Amino acid sequence: MKKRIKTLICGICLICCLGMLAGCGENNVSPAATPGPTNTAAGASPSEQAASQYLRPRDENLKNAIKEGETYRYFVWTTNDPANPFELEAEGSRDFLIKRRSEYESKYGITIEYVQTASDWAFSFAAAAYSGAPMADIFNAGGPFNVISHYNYEGNPGSILEPLSQYSEYADFNDSEWFDTQSQKITTFNGQLYFAVPNIVGIDSVGFNQAVFFNKALLADKGYEDSDIYEMYREGTWNWEKFKEIAVRCTDLDNGVYGIHSGEGNSLMWGLMPSNDSYILSSAADSETGESYYQFSGDSANALETWDFFLELGRQNVLTTELLEDVAFRGGNVAMMSTYINRAAKITNYRQYPQFGIVPVPKGPKADEYVSSCNWFVPLCVFKGTANPAGSVQVLSEYCAPRYAKSSQEAQADFETGAMKIVCDTQSVEVLRSIPEISITEPYILYWNTPTFVADGTESGLYSLYNLHNEAFIQGSTTPAVLFSSVKEALNQALKDVQIND
Repeated sequence: MKKRIKTLICGICLICCLGMLAGCGENNVSPAATPGPTNTAAGASPSEQAASQYLRPRDENLKNAIKEGETYRYFVWTTNDPANPFELEAEGSRDFLIKRRSEYESKYGITIEYVQTASDWAFSFAAAAYSGAPMADIFNAGGPFNVISHYNYEGNPGSILEPLSQYSEYADFNDSEWFDTQSQKITTFNGQLYFAVPNIVGIDSVGFNQAVFFNKALLADKGYEDSDIYEMYREGTWNWEKFKEIAVRCTDLDNGVYGIHSGEGNSLMWGLMPSNDSYILSSAADSETGESYYQFSGDSANALETWDFFLELGRQNVLTTELLEDVAFRGGNVAMMSTYINRAAKITNYRQYPQFGIVPVPKGPKADEYVSSCNWFVPLCVFKGTANPAGSVQVLSEYCAPRYAKSSQEAQADFETGAMKIVCDTQSVEVLRSIPEISITEPYILYWNTPTFVADGTESGLYSLYNLHNEAFIQGSTTPAVLFSSVKEALNQALKDVQIND
């Protein structure tokens, strides 16, 4: 039976804030069709496309669906002034985006119209699409928090969104040079891609990945030189035991110093789980239809072992959640923090900050390789009810593609330049270069606050299992195994209801 999705407002606010802190500029993703003349503009050849520094090369086998004279309405949540949609971009990026828009409009004889944001944009645009009068053609959803609420709007899967993969004769979202095909696996429902995820260019391409920051001075004071940490990383011996050992040695509560900050949203657990070959959600098959969907797997043996390690850190009083992690780290109150790589830019934005290094999250006993979990991306979709759905999908695939192909020299140079601006040593740059090779995109972030479920008379969300019970776990008044057992059936049913069509 289809169930209407309930949304916890506090959860939405939490995840929206997280996304805003992480940051997502239009340099990395972009645009939205209203009626126009029916004559079709001739598509440029691949050589013509490749000659442009502003447009993604287009496969000559693709058909053209864009019609001259059309207007495509594009919503980006940062657009305050539609007449000046790039005002928040850095100068170099702003100039590029202005020229790209002009060249793209000229190429097809169309208009790209940016749509003004609204305070309730996460809700109002979906409602308008459901009523049959979408306010945008192409919609930048801002982050994963809008994927399920829009895909399963009012309990009707796909009711307001075009299945992008049905327009493969006009648009290609399978080229990993331009689109994050790994993240798109979790924005695909019942075999259809509903949200495209353009690649992010430069150092921001690893900004949403988890890593460990360490304060060089605090560690050196306890006998751990930065060269020791990097050597462990290179030799593959950077593991949980070393991590805990350093945390214990560096904790100095008399001077207000903790060994580890758990990170905003308990990102320490986000990093530790896959580093021990355990996952919050895993794919399962429906017993009746065979359709695959995600169910809770945070109670597996490996996952509970991860909780035991986390709780041991808490019971040894080396773990803190006070202040935001970058504030505590910058103030010298924590020796290490496990969090998003983009926190490096927040630290170095200040004149004074401790010299620090960056390494991957350490390996757990059940893992052979380092893993860097990524739980954030910027998805884009096309609403149903537009004048030219195929054209809208084509515009998304071309106009919203990143500035550079992932493996291009330009993208690599952009990465190196950006990395050197936010780190303190070349060893950290070496680590950052390795992150794409060990990165995995995890699906749980789509379901972090939607859907909600009711267990023991209390309405809650997946996020609550990782944020609201840690103190009770540490004190021993309950355990992760006991809590998860009490909610698993209700949680899995809620997850199934928003993923499987009845």
